[in-house]
Amino acid sequence: MKKNVFLMAGCVFALGALCSGPADAKSYFHKTEIQMHADFDRTKGFEDSNGDEIDSEILTATIAHFSEWKYGDNFFFIDIEGKDGYKVEPAQYYGEFATRISLDKIILGPEEGSNMLGSFLKETYIKIEYNGGSPVNSVSQFDYIDDALLYGVSFDLNLGQPNFGFTNISFLVKDFQAFDEREKSDTNWQVTLVWGQPFSIGSVNFDFQGFFDVWEYDDEVVILTEPQIRLKLDSFVGKDSWLSNSAIGMEFELSTRFFSQANSDIEFNPTVFWVTTF
Repeated sequence: MKKNVFLMAGCVFALGALCSGPADAKSYFHKTEIQMHADFDRTKGFEDSNGDEIDSEILTATIAHFSEWKYGDNFFFIDIEGKDGYKVEPAQYYGEFATRISLDKIILGPEEGSNMLGSFLKETYIKIEYNGGSPVNSVSQFDYIDDALLYGVSFDLNLGQPNFGFTNISFLVKDFQAFDEREKSDTNWQVTLVWGQPFSIGSVNFDFQGFFDVWEYDDEVVILTEPQIRLKLDSFVGKDSWLSNSAIGMEFELSTRFFSQANSDIEFNPTVFWVTTF
């Protein structure tokens, strides 16, 4: 049932994004990424019967998409985690689907460049998001990520970032959706900070991006952040190669209570990855 609900939510979101787009959607910014991560010594804070910490080496494939439309934007990603030992066989999937509707463009008009709440903001949105996932074999694997419906407000911040850099922050109500006895339905809060900043050192181009989430679940505060540093391959192959839209990099996942409410230790899980953008 859980898998069906997740797939239905994805289909509804995709259909809504297509139907809400204007006829001249090609004039709006959009991109799709495919990332391939190698997680080494990944730990979720669990121990085996001998009391030793369980770690694994897995591959994770990520498909992410962002697109703008006349009155807002849409974003989704899907992670597919492989089985231990870098096996190309799915063990767990997780995805997030989010849409934002610009209050500024609805109230002031889509061509207005000002923000209702002041010059330190670029734009104010209503945001709706769905998070969900499941182990491929839910009988033998532990589902450590809770399904949730989120809604609230989001702000693009005007920080004067060069080279099309961006920062946005969202303040959300988070409704956890319990699908079995291992989970708990709950209504709480989440704050999400997202950023992206291209930069160059000499002739070498980089990108620093990521997110920082903090939320409450079962009377505990959970923290998760995944900053990435990317080395863009167009620094070496130019703009006309098939590698021009690709990058290699590292991701640094830091979390506490993300995998288990009982474990308040800080977990550090780095990856190396390759990404290409369409």
